[in-house]
Amino acid sequence: MKQHITNERGSGVILTIFCFAIVGIMLILVLNITMAFTKKEQASIAAQHASLAATSAIYDEVNDVVNSHVKIIEVEDGIQILEPLIDKVNDRKASLSSSGLSSNEIHIRAVNEVLVDEIPDDPILEIELKHAVTAAKADIPVIIRDTIDANGGKDADPVWEFKDYQIVVEAKTEFKAANQEEVIFAVDEDISQVGTGPQIPFLETLGF
Repeated sequence: MKQHITNERGSGVILTIFCFAIVGIMLILVLNITMAFTKKEQASIAAQHASLAATSAIYDEVNDVVNSHVKIIEVEDGIQILEPLIDKVNDRKASLSSSGLSSNEIHIRAVNEVLVDEIPDDPILEIELKHAVTAAKADIPVIIRDTIDANGGKDADPVWEFKDYQIVVEAKTEFKAANQEEVIFAVDEDISQVGTGPQIPFLETLGF
């Protein structure tokens, strides 16, 4: 009888240890899944912010051209008519004021609409804009790297491209798996996500 009770107690201890082991394994699995989703979301945010920052860099350079460019139209008797590009942009912005867009969205839309109209008939403007976009492209890698780093992404050479007149950026985060001693539940790996900025319509007109 005593031997029977001792055996039951031993079985109970073994069962308790087994239950703790199962709970521990489940906790580690849940922890790994949660960390993976967190790192994926972090990479997605970093990529999206980087694509927006790179797009803003394009418009920063283009706005300088928009603010300074003046088209000269020759008329009879040597008379010249000066047409500041910014005036056309402001007129287009005024026509969009009741569109429900934010002031920044209105500005970007107006700039694109005016440039798409003006580039074909203004070779000087086309050259200035190509120089502006080229200058922005030189700065974009640093902008992307800094933005990804500021949003918790992995510090690495940025991977980006123009695709369908949008800036597409890839960002990575480092996933460190939680394991128990020699039991491997997951492996360390980089989690990659892609962010896409808004379309830049005038790039098509420029031939980018």
